[in-house]
This record gives sequence, structure tokens and C-alpha cells, in this order.
Amino acid sequence: MNSRKALSLTAILLLLFCAACGGNDSSRTRTSSSALSPEDARLEALLPGSNEAAGWTRGEEVRFFDADNLWEFINGAAENFLIYGFDKVATADYDSAEHPSQVVVEIYQMADPRNTFGIYASERNTDSTFKPIGAEGYVGGTALNFWAGNYYIKMTVFQESESLQREMEKLADVISRKIGNTGALTLPEIALFPKENQVPHSVRYLAQDVLGQRYFKDGFESVYKTGDRESKLVIALPGDEDAAKEAIVKYKEFTASSGKVAREVTTPGDGGFVGTDGYYGNMAAVRSGSRIFISLGESSLDNALAQVAACIK
Repeated sequence: MNSRKALSLTAILLLLFCAACGGNDSSRTRTSSSALSPEDARLEALLPGSNEAAGWTRGEEVRFFDADNLWEFINGAAENFLIYGFDKVATADYDSAEHPSQVVVEIYQMADPRNTFGIYASERNTDSTFKPIGAEGYVGGTALNFWAGNYYIKMTVFQESESLQREMEKLADVISRKIGNTGALTLPEIALFPKENQVPHSVRYLAQDVLGQRYFKDGFESVYKTGDRESKLVIALPGDEDAAKEAIVKYKEFTASSGKVAREVTTPGDGGFVGTDGYYGNMAAVRSGSRIFISLGESSLDNALAQVAACIK
């Protein structure tokens, strides 16, 4: 009797221990026998199936992470993704009998194309080789990254070779076709930046506190280079037109406190001011509707104002 009770107690404790162990992993894993939520199913459908990219077989396990447990997957980088409106990620491994390395594919679903571009650009390596994949992509070393619509896709191999890079491109093409419309045209601010002297692939989207100013809620920036001189052009987005009017007044006060306001201007756009930034040097800031255009680091105040005027046009 006592031995049967002891055996039952042992079995109960073992079941509790197993349940506790399973509870430590809050990610969701999809196998051939498990059902998915409609949201996870749509994300999984973007992952290439076996042999959709010739010669590559997808592993049985697909793992999902959301904002509550992203740190379990990319601890140390999760915060940056959350700033850019991360929703969820699906990841799977791919094997090929003809190649020595697996390919790990990660598809991140973000809030909208603007934030998708933002996280992509924040991790973009400008020394890589850029490819016409999705809205924009690049390959270099053991990685291929691209963005399209609401999705940021990252691929990794464990051995650097040109042949594996080409294989990642095949997988990327499959995903890009599944996503369809890339959403690049939904970011009109990118097209506003003048092309002359612009450093290629330098446009970034900043999700908060542009130039360290809280009233510039978000915005875009790009780098320009003339000879040895490097300058920056910023499109700050404070909100609506009234918010922009308040923001340029605050920015003028900030400039005066850390540098110098030389004079006010009435054009281009709705006017603004030129002066000297305490860090960048020559600067110009002009409002046009709900946007504020700022040039930093040009060779003269006139050039800074001309750069802003070119952006507004």
C-alpha cells in the first residue's frame, strides 16, 4: 500500500516537473501535427516550402516569437525591434544535400512599411552588395537581408561562400514573390531627398526623438558628401501642421541655446531660420506644412538653405 502511494506520488511529481520544463519556452513551435492561429499561419505561408527554392528542404519545426518573448530569440537586439513596431517573427532552418551549410530564415512582421524600412536601415551594412530583392536588399559575408511591405527578412548561413550567397538569393526571391507589393512607394519622404552628392543607401527612418528632440516624433535622414565634407539632411515629422509650427519654434530655441540663430527666413516653404548648430556647424531649418526640413554641416548658410530648398522641391 505504502509503495503504491509512493509510486503515485513519484509519477505526479514527474508530470509536474515536465510541465514546468515545457513552460519555460514561451515560443510557439509548429510541427506537421500542430495547428496555428490565423496570424501565425499567414506568416508561416511566407516561408518557402521544401523545394520551392530548388534543392532546399525546410525543417519540420517552425518557431514563432512575439513582443512578449522576442528577447528569448534575439536577446540584446530585441529592444531595437520593439522601437520599430515589431509584431512577430517566424523562423525555420533549410537544408540541402548539395551545400555544406544550413540556411536560417527569419521573417519579421512589423507595424507598417515605414517601420519595416526603419529596422532594416538600422541594421543595413553599406559595404555589402545591394540586390533588387523586395524593396531593397543586400548580401555580404554569411548574411542576406531585405525588406518588403511589412516584412523584414534575414537569412544566415554558417560558412561564407559565393555559392551559398546565391542560394540565399533563391530563397529570398521566393519570399519576395509571396509578399508581392513591396510597399516602397508608400514612403514618399525617401523620394524627397535630393540625389546630388547623396551617399548611396544612407537614408534612415528614425522612429522617435529625431536629432534628440522629443517634439520631433519621427523622421528621415540622409548623408551627403562633397569632397571631404559630410553633411546631413533631415526631414522631421512632428505631427500635424500645428505641431510642426510649435516644433520649429522649440528647435529655434534649442539652436540658440547650444549654437547661434543668424537670421529668420520666409522662404523656401513656410519659412524658418539659419544659424550655427553647436555640433554640426552651419545649419538651416524650414517648415513646409507638417514637415520640417533641416540641413546640418554644409559649407555655408546659403548652401544649407539651398539644400533645404532642394528637398522641399
